[in-house]
Parts: sequence; structure tokens; C-alpha cells
Amino acid sequence: MRTNDKVTGAVTLIFGILVIANSRGLANLPHQAYGAGTFPAVIGGLLMAFGGLLVLRGLRSNTRWMVWANAVPIKQFYLTLLGIVAVIVAYIVLTPILGFPVVASTLLSVLLYCLYRPSWLIAVSIAVISTAVIWGVFGRLLQVPLELGILEKVIY
Repeated sequence: MRTNDKVTGAVTLIFGILVIANSRGLANLPHQAYGAGTFPAVIGGLLMAFGGLLVLRGLRSNTRWMVWANAVPIKQFYLTLLGIVAVIVAYIVLTPILGFPVVASTLLSVLLYCLYRPSWLIAVSIAVISTAVIWGVFGRLLQVPLELGILEKVIY
């Protein structure tokens, strides 16, 4: 089923409002210029902004609110669901051992290849670039500790 942008935008806008409302109750961090709720509030603001843009885009179009698209075969649905759950479990189990960069790049490559069927080169390239961006934003910029696993001796 495909929904009109005004439906998706309204849900996103409401979710952004809820994120901001819940982030206001987070305690401030000692000796920090910003509190624990700063990052969720920024994300909530972005959700509200982009949700509002989707609502405006949906109001300009004359399409129906919901349209039934092609049916997904139930076997494909269950295989995709099983694959995503397996990747999450593999990430939880393997990250402390192999490290975030190795596990994230490998699992994302497999997911991209299995779900979208690009060439392996494209899947691996996108996965490595995405992992590097995530590592840069969360590991370096936001100082979120990401497991290095076997790479700890190489990097440090």
C-alpha cells in the first residue's frame, strides 16, 4: 500500500513533536554546554520540518490518500523479515568480537545485495562509505563508544 505524502508527513510531524516533548525531560550532563536532550531535540526538529514539507507536497498533489500497490508474496516477506532479524542478532553477537567497522560494512553489504540486487562492487562501496560516515558522526563527532574488536590493535 502506498500512502499520500500528507499522511506520511503528518505522522512524521507528530512523531517529531513527541520526540521533542520527551527529550525535554532528559537530565543535563555535568560540565557540558548541552544536555542529553539536545540531540533528540534536533532530530525531532528535523522530523517536524521534513514532515511539514511532506504535508505541503501532499496537499499540492491530487492523489488519493492510500493506493494498494502490487501484493508482496508472503514467502518473500517472511524471508526479508527473517534476514533483517538475523542481521540484527549477528550485529549484537559479532560487534564485540570483530568490531563495528568490520561487522557493519559486511552486514550492510549483504543486506544491500540481497534486498536491492546491485553488483557486489556497488553494495560493498555503499556499505563502506556508509559505515565510515556513521563512524565519523557517532564515533568521532558525538563521542559514542563504538566497539573496535580486532581493529583495536591496528588503530591504537
